Amino acid sequence: MVNLVIVSHSAQLGQGVGELARQMLRGDGCRLAIAAGIDDPENPIGTDPIKVMEAIISVADTDAILVLMDIGSALLSAETALDLLDPEIAARVHLCPAPLVEGALAATVSAASGADIHKVINDAQCALQAKRVQLGFPAETESTPLLAPVEDSFQGQSVIVEITNPNGLHVRPAARLVEGLSGFNADLLLEKDGKCVKPDSINQIALLKVRCHDRLRLIANGPDAAAALAAFQALAEDRFGERPVTSVPPTKGQSAPAAISGQVLHYQPSIFTFDQAAEGLPQAEFRRVKMAVSHTLDDLLGLAALAAEKYSEDIAAIFFGQHTLLDDPELLNSVNDLLLQQQCRAEWAWSQVMSELSQQYQALDDAYLQARYIDIEDILHRTLGHLADAPDSAPCLQHRTILIADNIYPSVVLQLDAAKTAAICLRGASPLAHGAIIAKAAGIPWLCQQGNAFDAYRDGDPLTLSSAATKP
Repeated sequence: MVNLVIVSHSAQLGQGVGELARQMLRGDGCRLAIAAGIDDPENPIGTDPIKVMEAIISVADTDAILVLMDIGSALLSAETALDLLDPEIAARVHLCPAPLVEGALAATVSAASGADIHKVINDAQCALQAKRVQLGFPAETESTPLLAPVEDSFQGQSVIVEITNPNGLHVRPAARLVEGLSGFNADLLLEKDGKCVKPDSINQIALLKVRCHDRLRLIANGPDAAAALAAFQALAEDRFGERPVTSVPPTKGQSAPAAISGQVLHYQPSIFTFDQAAEGLPQAEFRRVKMAVSHTLDDLLGLAALAAEKYSEDIAAIFFGQHTLLDDPELLNSVNDLLLQQQCRAEWAWSQVMSELSQQYQALDDAYLQARYIDIEDILHRTLGHLADAPDSAPCLQHRTILIADNIYPSVVLQLDAAKTAAICLRGASPLAHGAIIAKAAGIPWLCQQGNAFDAYRDGDPLTLSSAATKP
Protein backbone atom coordinates (compact mmCIF):
# COMPACT_ATOMS: atom_id res chain seq x y z
CA MET A 1 0.00 0.00 0.00
CA VAL A 2 1.13 3.58 -0.74
CA ASN A 3 0.21 6.51 1.51
CA LEU A 4 0.52 10.19 0.60
CA VAL A 5 1.83 13.34 2.29
CA ILE A 6 0.87 16.78 0.95
CA VAL A 7 3.38 19.60 1.64
CA SER A 8 2.39 23.18 0.92
CA HIS A 9 3.26 26.71 2.01
CA SER A 10 -0.42 27.38 2.69
CA ALA A 11 -2.46 25.53 5.28
CA GLN A 12 -5.65 26.33 3.35
CA LEU A 13 -4.17 25.07 0.09
CA GLY A 14 -2.86 21.90 1.72
CA GLN A 15 -6.18 21.15 3.38
CA GLY A 16 -8.02 21.89 0.13
CA VAL A 17 -5.85 19.50 -1.87
CA GLY A 18 -6.34 16.87 0.82
CA GLU A 19 -10.10 17.36 0.74
CA LEU A 20 -10.16 16.96 -3.05
CA ALA A 21 -7.95 13.88 -2.92
CA ARG A 22 -10.08 12.24 -0.25
CA GLN A 23 -13.07 12.55 -2.56
CA MET A 24 -11.27 10.05 -4.82
CA LEU A 25 -10.97 7.45 -2.07
CA ARG A 26 -13.11 4.40 -1.77
CA GLY A 27 -12.25 2.23 1.22
CA ASP A 28 -8.95 2.39 3.11
CA GLY A 29 -6.51 1.68 0.29
CA CYS A 30 -4.65 4.95 0.82
CA ARG A 31 -4.17 7.36 3.70
CA LEU A 32 -3.28 11.05 3.44
CA ALA A 33 -1.45 13.40 5.79
CA ILE A 34 -1.08 17.17 5.42
CA ALA A 35 1.96 19.28 6.38
CA ALA A 36 1.11 22.82 5.32
CA GLY A 37 1.79 26.31 6.62
CA ILE A 38 3.58 27.26 9.82
CA ASP A 39 2.27 27.98 13.31
CA ASP A 40 2.63 31.75 13.18
CA PRO A 41 -0.67 33.67 13.10
CA GLU A 42 0.96 36.81 11.66
CA ASN A 43 3.00 35.02 8.98
CA PRO A 44 1.33 31.65 8.36
CA ILE A 45 2.81 31.04 4.91
CA GLY A 46 5.75 28.65 4.98
CA THR A 47 6.83 25.08 5.56
CA ASP A 48 8.25 23.33 8.60
CA PRO A 49 10.54 20.26 8.30
CA ILE A 50 9.39 19.00 11.71
CA LYS A 51 5.77 19.16 10.63
CA VAL A 52 6.65 17.25 7.42
CA MET A 53 8.51 14.63 9.43
CA GLU A 54 5.54 14.16 11.78
CA ALA A 55 3.14 13.85 8.83
CA ILE A 56 5.31 11.14 7.28
CA ILE A 57 5.49 9.23 10.56
CA SER A 58 1.69 9.40 10.90
CA VAL A 59 1.24 7.40 7.66
CA ALA A 60 4.40 5.27 7.86
CA ASP A 61 2.57 1.99 8.57
CA THR A 62 2.72 1.05 4.89
CA ASP A 63 5.03 -0.19 2.14
CA ALA A 64 5.81 3.25 0.70
CA ILE A 65 5.08 6.94 1.32
CA LEU A 66 4.83 9.41 -1.55
CA VAL A 67 5.46 13.10 -0.73
CA LEU A 68 4.03 15.76 -3.05
CA MET A 69 5.18 19.38 -2.63
CA ASP A 70 4.55 22.79 -4.08
CA ILE A 71 7.70 24.90 -4.58
CA GLY A 72 10.75 26.49 -2.97
CA SER A 73 11.19 25.72 0.70
CA ALA A 74 8.61 22.91 0.54
CA LEU A 75 11.23 20.85 -1.29
CA LEU A 76 13.94 21.77 1.21
CA SER A 77 11.66 20.99 4.14
CA ALA A 78 10.80 17.59 2.69
CA GLU A 79 14.47 16.79 2.09
CA THR A 80 15.35 17.91 5.61
CA ALA A 81 12.55 15.77 7.03
CA LEU A 82 14.12 12.74 5.34
CA ASP A 83 17.38 13.45 7.15
CA LEU A 84 15.53 13.64 10.48
CA LEU A 85 13.59 10.40 10.04
CA ASP A 86 14.56 6.98 11.28
CA PRO A 87 16.53 5.40 8.37
CA GLU A 88 14.07 2.51 8.13
CA ILE A 89 11.18 4.91 7.51
CA ALA A 90 13.21 7.27 5.31
CA ALA A 91 14.05 4.36 2.98
CA ARG A 92 10.33 4.03 2.15
CA VAL A 93 9.77 7.71 1.40
CA HIS A 94 9.71 9.01 -2.19
CA LEU A 95 9.72 12.72 -3.09
CA CYS A 96 7.79 13.36 -6.27
CA PRO A 97 8.11 16.35 -8.67
CA ALA A 98 4.52 16.03 -9.92
CA PRO A 99 2.17 19.07 -9.90
CA LEU A 100 0.66 19.30 -6.44
CA VAL A 101 -3.10 19.35 -7.14
CA GLU A 102 -3.36 17.15 -10.24
CA GLY A 103 -0.59 14.87 -8.99
CA ALA A 104 -2.30 14.35 -5.64
CA LEU A 105 -5.60 13.43 -7.28
CA ALA A 106 -3.99 10.98 -9.73
CA ALA A 107 -1.74 9.46 -7.08
CA THR A 108 -4.63 8.98 -4.68
CA VAL A 109 -6.68 7.12 -7.28
CA SER A 110 -3.71 4.98 -8.26
CA ALA A 111 -2.67 4.19 -4.68
CA ALA A 112 -6.23 3.42 -3.63
CA SER A 113 -6.46 0.90 -6.47
CA GLY A 114 -3.50 -0.98 -5.02
CA ALA A 115 -0.80 0.11 -7.46
CA ASP A 116 2.83 -0.11 -6.35
CA ILE A 117 4.94 2.98 -5.69
CA HIS A 118 6.43 3.05 -9.21
CA LYS A 119 2.98 3.08 -10.83
CA VAL A 120 1.72 5.72 -8.38
CA ILE A 121 4.70 7.99 -9.11
CA ASN A 122 4.23 7.57 -12.86
CA ASP A 123 0.51 8.35 -12.65
CA ALA A 124 1.20 11.44 -10.55
CA GLN A 125 3.83 12.72 -12.98
CA CYS A 126 1.51 12.16 -15.96
CA ALA A 127 -1.42 13.83 -14.22
CA LEU A 128 -1.57 16.74 -16.65
CA GLN A 129 -2.03 14.54 -19.72
CA ALA A 130 -5.81 14.30 -19.45
CA LYS A 131 -6.14 18.07 -19.01
CA ARG A 132 -3.89 18.72 -22.01
CA VAL A 133 -5.89 16.41 -24.27
CA GLN A 134 -9.24 17.74 -23.04
CA LEU A 135 -8.18 21.34 -23.77
CA GLY A 136 -6.86 20.46 -27.22
CA PHE A 137 -3.14 20.53 -26.42
CA PRO A 138 -0.90 17.77 -27.78
CA ALA A 139 -0.07 15.04 -25.30
CA GLU A 140 3.43 15.20 -23.92
CA THR A 141 5.77 12.44 -25.05
CA GLU A 142 8.62 10.86 -23.20
CA SER A 143 11.84 12.80 -23.17
CA THR A 144 14.31 11.92 -25.89
CA PRO A 145 18.03 11.92 -25.24
CA LEU A 146 20.09 14.93 -26.27
CA LEU A 147 21.70 14.77 -29.69
CA ALA A 148 25.04 15.76 -28.18
CA PRO A 149 26.54 16.19 -24.73
CA VAL A 150 26.30 19.61 -23.10
CA GLU A 151 29.80 20.65 -24.15
CA ASP A 152 28.87 20.03 -27.80
CA SER A 153 25.48 21.72 -27.62
CA PHE A 154 26.65 24.57 -29.87
CA GLN A 155 25.32 22.27 -32.58
CA GLY A 156 21.77 22.97 -31.38
CA GLN A 157 19.30 25.61 -32.47
CA SER A 158 19.93 29.15 -31.27
CA VAL A 159 18.54 32.66 -31.27
CA ILE A 160 20.19 36.01 -30.54
CA VAL A 161 18.48 38.95 -28.83
CA GLU A 162 19.62 42.44 -27.95
CA ILE A 163 19.12 43.38 -24.29
CA THR A 164 17.14 46.62 -23.95
CA ASN A 165 16.86 46.75 -20.17
CA PRO A 166 18.54 50.04 -19.17
CA ASN A 167 20.57 48.32 -16.44
CA GLY A 168 21.08 45.01 -18.21
CA LEU A 169 20.20 41.65 -16.70
CA HIS A 170 20.46 42.45 -13.01
CA VAL A 171 18.83 40.31 -10.31
CA ARG A 172 15.15 40.90 -11.07
CA PRO A 173 15.16 40.37 -14.86
CA ALA A 174 17.62 37.51 -14.38
CA ALA A 175 15.14 35.88 -11.99
CA ARG A 176 12.43 36.35 -14.60
CA LEU A 177 14.67 34.67 -17.19
CA VAL A 178 15.34 31.68 -14.93
CA GLU A 179 11.62 31.35 -14.27
CA GLY A 180 10.68 31.76 -17.93
CA LEU A 181 13.08 29.08 -19.19
CA SER A 182 12.40 26.52 -16.47
CA GLY A 183 10.39 23.44 -17.28
CA PHE A 184 11.40 23.04 -20.92
CA ASN A 185 12.50 19.57 -21.97
CA ALA A 186 15.69 20.88 -23.54
CA ASP A 187 19.35 21.37 -22.75
CA LEU A 188 19.94 25.13 -22.63
CA LEU A 189 23.04 27.32 -22.66
CA LEU A 190 23.21 31.10 -22.47
CA GLU A 191 26.15 32.63 -24.36
CA LYS A 192 27.73 36.08 -24.38
CA ASP A 193 31.08 36.81 -25.98
CA GLY A 194 31.97 33.13 -26.05
CA LYS A 195 31.23 32.51 -22.37
CA CYS A 196 28.39 30.08 -21.65
CA VAL A 197 26.32 29.32 -18.56
CA LYS A 198 23.20 27.31 -17.90
CA PRO A 199 20.25 29.72 -17.48
CA ASP A 200 18.98 28.01 -14.34
CA SER A 201 20.84 30.22 -11.84
CA ILE A 202 20.59 34.00 -11.51
CA ASN A 203 24.04 33.96 -9.94
CA GLN A 204 25.55 32.58 -13.14
CA ILE A 205 23.50 34.90 -15.36
CA ALA A 206 24.47 37.96 -13.31
CA LEU A 207 28.15 37.08 -13.51
CA LEU A 208 27.91 37.13 -17.33
CA LYS A 209 27.68 40.92 -16.86
CA VAL A 210 24.93 41.40 -19.43
CA ARG A 211 24.49 45.12 -20.06
CA CYS A 212 22.05 47.18 -22.09
CA HIS A 213 22.55 46.63 -25.87
CA ASP A 214 24.58 43.47 -25.30
CA ARG A 215 23.74 40.61 -27.64
CA LEU A 216 22.80 37.40 -25.86
CA ARG A 217 22.41 34.01 -27.48
CA LEU A 218 20.36 31.07 -26.20
CA ILE A 219 21.40 27.66 -27.51
CA ALA A 220 18.91 24.79 -27.19
CA ASN A 221 18.90 21.05 -27.81
CA GLY A 222 16.00 18.70 -27.19
CA PRO A 223 12.27 18.25 -27.82
CA ASP A 224 11.30 21.67 -26.43
CA ALA A 225 14.18 23.57 -28.04
CA ALA A 226 11.98 25.63 -30.37
CA ALA A 227 9.55 26.48 -27.57
CA ALA A 228 12.39 27.52 -25.27
CA LEU A 229 13.85 29.79 -27.94
CA ALA A 230 10.43 31.36 -28.59
CA ALA A 231 9.98 31.93 -24.87
CA PHE A 232 13.41 33.54 -24.69
CA GLN A 233 12.55 35.93 -27.52
CA ALA A 234 9.24 36.83 -25.88
CA LEU A 235 10.98 37.51 -22.56
CA ALA A 236 13.51 39.80 -24.24
CA GLU A 237 10.78 41.71 -26.08
CA ASP A 238 9.01 42.19 -22.74
CA ARG A 239 12.28 43.39 -21.15
CA PHE A 240 12.12 40.35 -18.87
CA GLY A 241 9.12 41.82 -17.06
CA GLU A 242 10.85 45.10 -16.21
CA ARG A 243 8.96 48.32 -16.89
CA PRO A 244 10.82 51.18 -18.59
CA VAL A 245 12.50 53.55 -16.14
CA THR A 246 10.81 56.95 -16.22
CA SER A 247 12.84 58.69 -13.54
CA VAL A 248 16.52 59.17 -12.84
CA PRO A 249 17.95 57.15 -9.92
CA PRO A 250 19.32 59.15 -7.00
CA THR A 251 22.89 60.33 -7.37
CA LYS A 252 25.75 60.47 -4.93
CA GLY A 253 25.00 62.82 -2.07
CA GLN A 254 21.39 63.47 -3.10
CA SER A 255 19.54 65.26 -0.33
CA ALA A 256 15.95 66.02 0.49
CA PRO A 257 14.01 68.64 -1.50
CA ALA A 258 13.56 70.65 1.71
CA ALA A 259 15.17 70.86 5.15
CA ILE A 260 14.62 67.70 7.15
CA SER A 261 15.07 67.28 10.87
CA GLY A 262 15.14 64.28 13.15
CA GLN A 263 16.89 62.54 16.00
CA VAL A 264 20.04 60.63 15.19
CA LEU A 265 20.09 56.85 15.51
CA HIS A 266 23.24 54.92 14.65
CA TYR A 267 22.08 51.58 13.28
CA GLN A 268 24.03 48.36 13.02
CA PRO A 269 22.56 44.91 12.38
CA SER A 270 23.18 42.15 14.91
CA ILE A 271 26.64 40.62 14.76
CA PHE A 272 26.68 36.84 14.84
CA THR A 273 29.89 35.31 16.18
CA PHE A 274 30.82 31.65 15.83
CA ASP A 275 33.80 29.32 15.76
CA GLN A 276 34.98 27.46 12.70
CA ALA A 277 35.18 24.11 14.47
CA ALA A 278 32.04 22.00 14.11
CA GLU A 279 29.95 20.94 17.08
CA GLY A 280 28.43 17.99 15.23
CA LEU A 281 28.99 15.69 12.27
CA PRO A 282 28.95 17.22 8.75
CA GLN A 283 25.54 15.64 8.10
CA ALA A 284 24.09 17.30 11.19
CA GLU A 285 25.63 20.67 10.29
CA PHE A 286 24.24 20.38 6.76
CA ARG A 287 20.77 19.72 8.16
CA ARG A 288 21.08 22.94 10.16
CA VAL A 289 21.98 24.89 7.03
CA LYS A 290 19.09 23.42 5.06
CA MET A 291 16.59 24.26 7.78
CA ALA A 292 17.92 27.82 8.07
CA VAL A 293 17.73 28.27 4.30
CA SER A 294 14.19 26.90 4.34
CA HIS A 295 13.17 29.47 6.97
CA THR A 296 14.91 32.24 5.02
CA LEU A 297 13.06 31.30 1.83
CA ASP A 298 9.80 31.60 3.73
CA ASP A 299 10.91 34.97 5.12
CA LEU A 300 11.57 36.25 1.61
CA LEU A 301 8.10 35.25 0.45
CA GLY A 302 6.69 37.17 3.42
CA LEU A 303 8.83 40.21 2.58
CA ALA A 304 7.67 40.10 -1.03
CA ALA A 305 4.05 40.08 0.13
CA LEU A 306 4.77 43.01 2.47
CA ALA A 307 6.48 44.93 -0.35
CA ALA A 308 3.50 44.44 -2.67
CA GLU A 309 1.12 45.59 0.06
CA LYS A 310 3.15 48.68 1.06
CA TYR A 311 4.50 49.78 -2.32
CA SER A 312 4.23 47.86 -5.60
CA GLU A 313 4.84 44.61 -7.44
CA ASP A 314 8.12 46.09 -8.69
CA ILE A 315 9.36 46.41 -5.10
CA ALA A 316 8.05 42.91 -4.33
CA ALA A 317 10.13 41.63 -7.26
CA ILE A 318 13.28 42.58 -5.33
CA PHE A 319 12.52 39.93 -2.74
CA PHE A 320 11.27 37.40 -5.26
CA GLY A 321 14.66 37.91 -6.88
CA GLN A 322 16.40 37.25 -3.57
CA HIS A 323 14.24 34.13 -3.17
CA THR A 324 15.30 32.85 -6.59
CA LEU A 325 18.94 33.67 -5.84
CA LEU A 326 18.84 31.70 -2.59
CA ASP A 327 16.82 28.82 -4.04
CA ASP A 328 19.88 27.63 -5.97
CA PRO A 329 20.99 24.03 -5.33
CA GLU A 330 24.58 24.97 -6.14
CA LEU A 331 24.79 27.07 -2.97
CA LEU A 332 23.84 24.11 -0.79
CA ASN A 333 26.14 21.81 -2.76
CA SER A 334 29.05 24.18 -2.14
CA VAL A 335 28.25 24.34 1.57
CA ASN A 336 28.01 20.56 1.80
CA ASP A 337 31.39 20.15 0.09
CA LEU A 338 32.96 22.63 2.50
CA LEU A 339 31.44 20.91 5.53
CA LEU A 340 32.85 17.57 4.41
CA GLN A 341 36.28 18.96 3.55
CA GLN A 342 36.80 21.27 6.54
CA GLN A 343 34.77 19.48 9.24
CA CYS A 344 33.51 22.96 10.10
CA ARG A 345 30.49 24.61 11.66
CA ALA A 346 27.39 25.33 9.57
CA GLU A 347 27.63 29.09 10.18
CA TRP A 348 31.25 29.22 9.04
CA ALA A 349 30.63 27.21 5.85
CA TRP A 350 27.55 29.25 4.93
CA SER A 351 29.44 32.51 5.53
CA GLN A 352 32.34 31.37 3.36
CA VAL A 353 30.10 30.45 0.41
CA MET A 354 27.90 33.56 0.57
CA SER A 355 30.80 35.94 1.23
CA GLU A 356 32.62 34.58 -1.82
CA LEU A 357 29.50 35.20 -3.91
CA SER A 358 29.24 38.72 -2.47
CA GLN A 359 32.85 39.41 -3.40
CA GLN A 360 32.23 38.21 -6.94
CA TYR A 361 29.47 40.80 -7.29
CA GLN A 362 31.64 43.52 -5.74
CA ALA A 363 34.41 42.74 -8.24
CA LEU A 364 32.14 43.38 -11.24
CA ASP A 365 32.81 46.56 -13.22
CA ASP A 366 29.10 47.21 -13.81
CA ALA A 367 27.90 49.58 -11.07
CA TYR A 368 24.30 48.33 -11.14
CA LEU A 369 25.26 44.67 -10.79
CA GLN A 370 27.99 45.52 -8.30
CA ALA A 371 25.39 47.15 -6.02
CA ARG A 372 23.57 43.80 -5.76
CA TYR A 373 26.20 42.49 -3.35
CA ILE A 374 24.17 43.93 -0.48
CA ASP A 375 21.34 41.54 -1.39
CA ILE A 376 23.76 38.64 -0.86
CA GLU A 377 24.78 40.13 2.50
CA ASP A 378 21.09 40.55 3.39
CA ILE A 379 20.39 36.87 2.71
CA LEU A 380 23.56 35.80 4.57
CA HIS A 381 22.62 37.84 7.64
CA ARG A 382 19.06 36.52 7.71
CA THR A 383 20.17 32.90 7.40
CA LEU A 384 22.79 33.32 10.14
CA GLY A 385 19.99 34.66 12.35
CA HIS A 386 18.02 31.47 11.82
CA LEU A 387 21.11 29.35 12.47
CA ALA A 388 21.59 31.22 15.75
CA ASP A 389 17.86 30.94 16.49
CA ALA A 390 17.88 34.73 16.91
CA PRO A 391 16.50 36.38 13.74
CA ASP A 392 17.34 40.08 13.51
CA SER A 393 14.70 42.75 12.94
CA ALA A 394 14.54 46.31 11.67
CA PRO A 395 14.80 49.09 14.26
CA CYS A 396 11.51 50.16 15.81
CA LEU A 397 11.50 53.95 15.64
CA GLN A 398 9.84 55.98 18.38
CA HIS A 399 10.54 59.45 16.96
CA ARG A 400 11.21 61.15 13.65
CA THR A 401 14.63 59.61 13.02
CA ILE A 402 17.65 60.06 10.80
CA LEU A 403 19.32 56.65 10.52
CA ILE A 404 23.10 56.60 10.23
CA ALA A 405 24.86 53.39 9.23
CA ASP A 406 27.70 51.93 7.17
CA ASN A 407 25.18 50.34 4.83
CA ILE A 408 21.67 48.97 5.19
CA TYR A 409 19.95 45.83 3.92
CA PRO A 410 17.00 46.13 1.50
CA SER A 411 14.84 44.08 3.88
CA VAL A 412 15.52 46.56 6.69
CA VAL A 413 14.54 49.54 4.53
CA LEU A 414 11.31 47.76 3.59
CA GLN A 415 10.35 47.24 7.23
CA LEU A 416 11.05 50.80 8.37
CA ASP A 417 8.16 53.04 9.36
CA ALA A 418 8.43 55.61 6.55
CA ALA A 419 6.46 58.18 8.55
CA LYS A 420 9.13 58.13 11.26
CA THR A 421 12.18 57.79 9.00
CA ALA A 422 13.34 61.31 8.13
CA ALA A 423 16.36 60.14 6.12
CA ILE A 424 18.91 57.37 5.71
CA CYS A 425 22.55 58.54 5.80
CA LEU A 426 25.18 55.95 4.91
CA ARG A 427 28.96 56.01 5.13
CA GLY A 428 29.17 53.80 2.06
CA ALA A 429 26.52 52.04 -0.05
CA SER A 430 25.36 52.86 -3.57
CA PRO A 431 22.64 55.07 -5.05
CA LEU A 432 21.78 52.08 -7.27
CA ALA A 433 21.21 49.61 -4.41
CA HIS A 434 17.84 47.99 -3.90
CA GLY A 435 17.63 49.78 -0.56
CA ALA A 436 17.77 53.09 -2.43
CA ILE A 437 14.96 51.96 -4.74
CA ILE A 438 12.78 51.00 -1.77
CA ALA A 439 13.61 54.25 0.05
CA LYS A 440 12.57 56.22 -3.02
CA ALA A 441 9.24 54.36 -3.16
CA ALA A 442 8.74 55.15 0.54
CA GLY A 443 9.67 58.83 0.10
CA ILE A 444 12.71 58.49 2.37
CA PRO A 445 15.78 60.58 1.36
CA TRP A 446 18.81 58.34 0.74
CA LEU A 447 22.23 59.90 1.32
CA CYS A 448 25.07 57.50 0.57
CA GLN A 449 28.87 57.58 0.35
CA GLN A 450 28.97 60.17 3.15
CA GLY A 451 32.11 58.84 4.86
CA ASN A 452 32.53 60.08 8.45
CA ALA A 453 30.36 63.22 8.00
CA PHE A 454 27.94 62.19 10.75
CA ASP A 455 30.28 60.36 13.13
CA ALA A 456 30.33 63.22 15.67
CA TYR A 457 26.61 62.88 16.32
CA ARG A 458 25.38 60.61 19.09
CA ASP A 459 22.09 58.75 19.38
CA GLY A 460 19.30 61.16 20.24
CA ASP A 461 21.11 64.26 18.98
CA PRO A 462 18.99 66.57 16.81
CA LEU A 463 20.12 66.85 13.19
CA THR A 464 18.86 68.95 10.31
CA LEU A 465 19.69 68.26 6.67
CA SER A 466 19.35 71.20 4.30
CA SER A 467 18.37 71.04 0.68
CA ALA A 468 21.53 72.91 -0.33
CA ALA A 469 24.10 70.43 0.96
CA THR A 470 24.45 66.82 2.05
CA LYS A 471 26.68 67.57 4.98
CA PRO A 472 25.32 68.92 8.29
